[in-house]
Amino acid sequence: MIVSKRKLHIVQLAGGKGMRAGGDIPKQFRSTGKGILFGVSLKQFLKLPNTLCTLGSIAVTAADGWDPEVRSFFDEISSYGCPTQRVAPGLTRTASTFNALQALALGGTTQPEDLVAVHDAARPFASLNLLEKLVKGALDKGAAVPGIPVADTILQQPQGQSAGKYLNRNELVAVQTPQVFRWELLYQAHQWAAANDLVFTDDGSLVAARGLDPEVISGEQLNWKVTTDGDWQRAFDLLK
Repeated sequence: MIVSKRKLHIVQLAGGKGMRAGGDIPKQFRSTGKGILFGVSLKQFLKLPNTLCTLGSIAVTAADGWDPEVRSFFDEISSYGCPTQRVAPGLTRTASTFNALQALALGGTTQPEDLVAVHDAARPFASLNLLEKLVKGALDKGAAVPGIPVADTILQQPQGQSAGKYLNRNELVAVQTPQVFRWELLYQAHQWAAANDLVFTDDGSLVAARGLDPEVISGEQLNWKVTTDGDWQRAFDLLK
């Protein structure tokens, strides 16, 4: 296990339209009993013990129209002394993450051996304990993602075909965020993806496409994603 202490930079992806949860306001910018939704998990991450890493910087991807909400949250966490910035999202999740990584790199605070955590704003219940495990995994292996067992039977069905292939559920996990990587590893992987106009559903699969399979850390059942109106109401009630 690598024990040297490094900086941890955080990318919070809040650039999606978030309208499948109903209402006129994207879910990530709605208020809860624990503050604005995209900030709930960030507040947990800011408590990371500095025995593992020191906080480096935070980038939140959000459209221009939500700048006041993002700035208000940054004011709320200003006592942590962590550099913060809002970054314009891209057309895809992959592009949004790369925009944030480029902005952090331009800030001049990143080093090749630092770590970076990428998280979805729609997962407000990710715990500090989960982040700690992922940081340790990334320090050791270079990349770590959380995964939980798949409860349903999964059928792989090619588009346009009526038949499919049943997959062995015991060999499958559903991947969550946050995902933690060595800075240089993730940044170079995104440069490669951008140069080749490639899009991935998460950063773990992007890194795997470059030849490094991330370590899979046991995820958390409570770390579910707010997607539908029912999800939003459930989250709202839990965050009272």
